[in-house]
Amino acid sequence: MKQWIAGMFVLVAGLGLAQQRAEEVIKTQCDRAEVVAELWHGFTGGAPKEALDNLAVEFNRTQGGRVCVRPVGQGNYRDLSTKIRASFASGQIPAMAQAFANNMAMYLESDALLTMPALGVELKGINPLFLNDVRLNGQIYGVPFNKSIQILYVNRDLLRKHNAQIPTTVTGFVETSRRLSTAEGHPVYWFVPDTSTFSYWFFTLGGSYLNNNRLVLNSPKAVETLEFLVRGVREGWARAITNGFINQNFGSGVFGFSTDTSAGFSFYARAARFDLGTATLPGRTNNQPGFGLVQGTNLVVFKGADERQRRVAADFLRFVITPRVQAVFGVAANYVPVNQGSAVDPVVTRFVKENPAFGVAITQARFARFEPALSQWEQIRFDILGQAIREAVLGQATPRAALDKAQKAAEDLLAGRTR
Repeated sequence: MKQWIAGMFVLVAGLGLAQQRAEEVIKTQCDRAEVVAELWHGFTGGAPKEALDNLAVEFNRTQGGRVCVRPVGQGNYRDLSTKIRASFASGQIPAMAQAFANNMAMYLESDALLTMPALGVELKGINPLFLNDVRLNGQIYGVPFNKSIQILYVNRDLLRKHNAQIPTTVTGFVETSRRLSTAEGHPVYWFVPDTSTFSYWFFTLGGSYLNNNRLVLNSPKAVETLEFLVRGVREGWARAITNGFINQNFGSGVFGFSTDTSAGFSFYARAARFDLGTATLPGRTNNQPGFGLVQGTNLVVFKGADERQRRVAADFLRFVITPRVQAVFGVAANYVPVNQGSAVDPVVTRFVKENPAFGVAITQARFARFEPALSQWEQIRFDILGQAIREAVLGQATPRAALDKAQKAAEDLLAGRTR
């Protein structure tokens, strides 16, 4: 697993990507190019930003100096969507941008996006589940790009100490967590009380946010899911992490399990002082894993780009979703390759042999679910549903009351009664 961490920051030489001073290389490339297409993104640093910059360097090199893609950071993802909306008014619209499905729905309200067929971009070989995230109103409006999936993180030293196995079902997970927590005197399942954690359990227990295309946050299955998390805390086998990330709390108790994004593996591995393992998520039966929430963005192209920029954008999108590029990007930045052909690329197969955890994420991606593609979902996710989950887990409201309140707030927002 230490090799995986190293791979996060060193791009595979087989693709020839630049590894140093990529921003300076891009500046030189774009200063000389006849056509420059900006790509606005929400990577604030680290391996993802480095990997994106290096992809741009390599793509630009293939263009003979005629055209250039220039990645432009806009802060975090919420900053990015805010600045893109502002660009519609100013007319200073980028050619491309990262976008969640809810962002895409928002941009479509301004009729701002081009479809992939209009650009001549085909999505052959893309994970069909990931295509769900770019299909709106029956049209494909982007290409999946940087995707992570929830997986199970495990303290294998703790399991060995108590002669326990990695649980594969929800029932087994609860039983094992209870047994280890009782033996250790501390909760061993750690989770952040947010929409991401809730969604895994919600999807796995059979829930859906949409009922006849209507958003429902307080369904019986949603109440059951939130009661499940609250009960875990009350019974002492689950611990809610409310300050910082889970890996930042490793020294403050007995960690056994977490259900968290695969993109966080390097942070877990660096912080762990125990034998860290990963596995697919516990499911309702032994026959298949639970359903993990897919996170990460897609790349979209705006109608505001001129014809020459559109051609550059289309060529770049074709480039980034090829099996080899997705293999290198995934290994470099800890994302699940979106092209199914990447799984047999030597870059990935060699890496998985040395780093089985990466293979876990690829397997889990076959059992994926998405949040609703609603233009207001970002606000609902963080400020309404997220707040309800936190209030219930912290004992400030019952699960039913918290979710009923969230449903009313979401309905008011969707109806335009609140902002």
